Amino acid sequence: MKLVNFWEKSYRHREGLSGIHAIYINNLMRTLAWSLAGLFSPLYIFFLGYEQGGLIAGLKVVILAMVVERSLVMLLSLPLGKLVFRLGFKWSILLGSFLLSIYFLLPSIFPRSILLIVVMSVVAAFEILIYWIARLSIMSLDGEKSHYGHDISFLAITERLVSILGPFVGGYLVTRGGFASMFAVVTVVSIISALPIFFIRDHKITDGISFSGLVEFLKNEKNRHLNIAFFGQGLNNAIDGFFWPIYFFLVLKSYELIGGVTTVVTGLTILVVYLAGRRFDRLRALGGDEDEKSFTLATWWMALLTVTRPFFGGVMSLISYDLVVSLSGPFWWISYDSYLYSAGKRFPSPLAFYAYREVIYSVGRFSVVLLLFFVLDVIPVNLIWWVLFGLSGLGIALANGMKKES
Repeated sequence: MKLVNFWEKSYRHREGLSGIHAIYINNLMRTLAWSLAGLFSPLYIFFLGYEQGGLIAGLKVVILAMVVERSLVMLLSLPLGKLVFRLGFKWSILLGSFLLSIYFLLPSIFPRSILLIVVMSVVAAFEILIYWIARLSIMSLDGEKSHYGHDISFLAITERLVSILGPFVGGYLVTRGGFASMFAVVTVVSIISALPIFFIRDHKITDGISFSGLVEFLKNEKNRHLNIAFFGQGLNNAIDGFFWPIYFFLVLKSYELIGGVTTVVTGLTILVVYLAGRRFDRLRALGGDEDEKSFTLATWWMALLTVTRPFFGGVMSLISYDLVVSLSGPFWWISYDSYLYSAGKRFPSPLAFYAYREVIYSVGRFSVVLLLFFVLDVIPVNLIWWVLFGLSGLGIALANGMKKES
């Protein structure tokens, strides 16, 4: 009950969003699904190539999946943004939740193959656009600038509480029953996550999405910092989301150990997430540049940590490193997300803003993996991880411009 009251106070509800609790529950169930499968999905794709041709072959299969996904996202961001406008937020989030269940269902019933990986990437592209353009728009429209850090940290805390055992259970399922059993369980959770969406009353939204609008967004000098930050975030997330779990596994060499470590670290970061959110709102309320200075410091610290990852090649050193990164991260990404929602809120059409953002973000992800595909064969094996995490650190540094949205 206290969590519900905290949630009510953290959001200033507006007419048309009285069903926000449904989105809240949907988000928690999605988080549970991803806590079970998020660490292991990249490994599922990676081992298709790794088991046949080693490290380079495995990385190239991962790159193939990302190229298919992000090329479709770039091409379809505007037309699917239009679809979100026509469907409304309620049905878009519902459809996105359904597509997520399809994504997890496919590997639970079909044998692993290149064709399956491609089909999963296609489904992922549609799910990302339809769900996240709607979801991010709601966060901007329904949130208040002065409370974004508070709201984001609350969401993150509840997500951690729900998913704290997810990585360990996911690792256990993969070890005992294989990837198919894990994906089957996650499919059920994903289907359940869609049910609360039926209780949402739709929100009035503005369209404004057009190709000329995208061109104008890119050309506008006032948006330069956003374009660079979106590109950088895409570059970082491409590597951090797919290649970091692979590196983690190659060092720890155990699904259950990876899951167990992630579960423990998730629990230990709950208090830090709360403090980081409160601290950001307090600094922003001062009205000066204190929050910007804090974000800059966090940006360079996270970039440094990311670039130096290959130094930690032992089991205990990598576990210790992961704990430091997890405890440091909230001071960066809570600020980043708060600035992002603020930018979306000031835009005439948040729906258009996030559609354009998805294009630029995807260019970042697409560019780095396409580059890697062609240079992996010429990079010495002992330098591959240095190159990967060096690019990831560069992406974090490029995102520092988001502080202009303070």
